[in-house]
Amino acid sequence: MKQKLLWALARRHVWSNANSTVVRMVSILSMAGIAIGVTSLIILQAFMGGFTEAITTGLTKMNPPLHIYVPGGTYMDDFDLGVVQSIADEIPQISVIQGILEKPAVVSGAPGTVSGAMVRGVTGTELIIGKDIARELGVTAGDEIRIASTAGVEISGMGRVLVDTIATLIIDSVGDFGIEEYNSSLIVVPLNTARGIFRAPDQLTSLGGYVNTGEDPVEAAELLNSALYQEYVGGGWPVYMSCIPYLSFHGNLFKALGLERIAMTIVLALITVVALLNLSSALTMIAMEHRRDIGVMRAMGLTPNAVFSVSLLRGLLLGGTGAGFGFIFSWISIFVVNRYFPIKLDGTVYWIDVLPGVFPLTTALIVTFATIFVCVVISIFPAISALSSSPSKALRYE
Repeated sequence: MKQKLLWALARRHVWSNANSTVVRMVSILSMAGIAIGVTSLIILQAFMGGFTEAITTGLTKMNPPLHIYVPGGTYMDDFDLGVVQSIADEIPQISVIQGILEKPAVVSGAPGTVSGAMVRGVTGTELIIGKDIARELGVTAGDEIRIASTAGVEISGMGRVLVDTIATLIIDSVGDFGIEEYNSSLIVVPLNTARGIFRAPDQLTSLGGYVNTGEDPVEAAELLNSALYQEYVGGGWPVYMSCIPYLSFHGNLFKALGLERIAMTIVLALITVVALLNLSSALTMIAMEHRRDIGVMRAMGLTPNAVFSVSLLRGLLLGGTGAGFGFIFSWISIFVVNRYFPIKLDGTVYWIDVLPGVFPLTTALIVTFATIFVCVVISIFPAISALSSSPSKALRYE
């Protein structure tokens, strides 16, 4: 019963028609400011996180989590693949190792079309061509393309380009590789086909490792790299191999995105700070408006603890309402933007064509409840002020 009375008093003080126009306006503006601040922070996290996630997904979609290579760019062969696979079998986090042969080539499709491409040969696949390069060449699934290795290109005395290896292949499917750079240049073919195109019967440019579901690629890469070092360097081999997580190639990019995310979060958080200052003013005005009411209730037996609680509840009502509206509005905004107003990007610059927004539920809840908590903390000063004057003074001068 006492709790219901305190809540009823807090609601009456906040939403009372007895409040002056200025107090009501300041209260509304403070709630609106808190809602805008919470919405801005959540939307920022949604789209910055969505951008990072889209790039990460695109990179990991077309590349194995682990990248094994010979420092200096030396080629590998099937013997190296067997050695690495035998070492990886001793590491439970790693499932399989596959060979990769990737080299530049020239490809032609419909009559009069030609383009540079990156041909990647992997084990157990069909011919898949990126959607953008397929559109450039005017081809689709079932059409023929001709791939020529640039390694064998020569210029004749008449100025003609002579290519000694040309392969005519049938496209199995046109794929969306997730990143514009891959869609506009990558062609995935069976490993043996790539070896035929580049005249490299047992050559590999790198090895790719896959980890079991739920395993950390970084930890798996460290274990495999340590095992490779012991095998090659400790065994006295003239060469050695290294293993790194594939995403580490783009470590600077993700660090830059993280730094930008932090900086923008700090800037947008200032909106919430201004709103909280406005909230403090609103709570102080409300306390002044209802000083006489508090004095009467204290004279009738309302305890100081109850008065203090009512003041805190006023801050909770205003801050909670604003933060709650911000939480809901941010979710609606992200849904509407993704569904009806997608943000278009230049794929040649940002790698992706559309900026996705992924609603960060955990982050949104943290931002919302942290804001509410700060609102309650801010209401402590008006609560102390309400207790500083005696009931007799409140009744005498109000």
